[in-house]
Amino acid sequence: MPVLLLAHGDPQAKDMLRKAIEARYGLRPPALDSLKIEFKGRARAKIGPVNTWVPVEATAYFRFPTAMRWDFNVKPLGLSVQRGIEAFDGTAYRTSRGGKKPTEVSDAEQVSSLRRRLWAMAAIMLTPLGDHFVKLTLNGDQSFNATNTQLHDAASIYLRPNNTLDYVAVECLNPDNRQQKFIMRLSDDQHSVNDLILPSKISAFWENDPFFEVEPVTVESNPTIADSVFTLEE
Repeated sequence: MPVLLLAHGDPQAKDMLRKAIEARYGLRPPALDSLKIEFKGRARAKIGPVNTWVPVEATAYFRFPTAMRWDFNVKPLGLSVQRGIEAFDGTAYRTSRGGKKPTEVSDAEQVSSLRRRLWAMAAIMLTPLGDHFVKLTLNGDQSFNATNTQLHDAASIYLRPNNTLDYVAVECLNPDNRQQKFIMRLSDDQHSVNDLILPSKISAFWENDPFFEVEPVTVESNPTIADSVFTLEE
């Protein structure tokens, strides 16, 4: 039985998504209402005058279609751990750095940019793109756009010739506050993590500049996630 999609939009784009889901999960993809993924890897960071790779641990939380959160710990050699949180509860976007009290981001362009990055992360799972709140439009021979109609954020999805997901791209502000393409590229190989098929490695770029690369190490499918996780009131 082919994968059933509730998303609306271009039939060709829907067919591309269906093939991508089948290439990842087979004919019985998981129904994901919520998700928690822990990652380990490395990130680019400026240590003094030098940009270098440093170890990083990260956790992503999702409660589809609108609540998302990204926690990260950067561990420069010989320096204290740098902690950060970015979270969107469906209405407001909040951030926290170094364990400090969360602050709400009010600038509309920054909120949109941060939210698009989280939507790109959600798109990597593929199955959320097939839900009723998503509109799909054709972008090219091997790509389509997925718009979250509740958030009005769009991501471009690029597939390989074998229909596996190659990378996801969104337009947003980079750390220097310039508009740039944020790209999350997936490795060719994939494997099962706690019974969920995922790419072995995810690499993020600002255009062609490396940002971070991580491997999923632990997954919880459909956990109960409290509202306070996304409002940073834990």
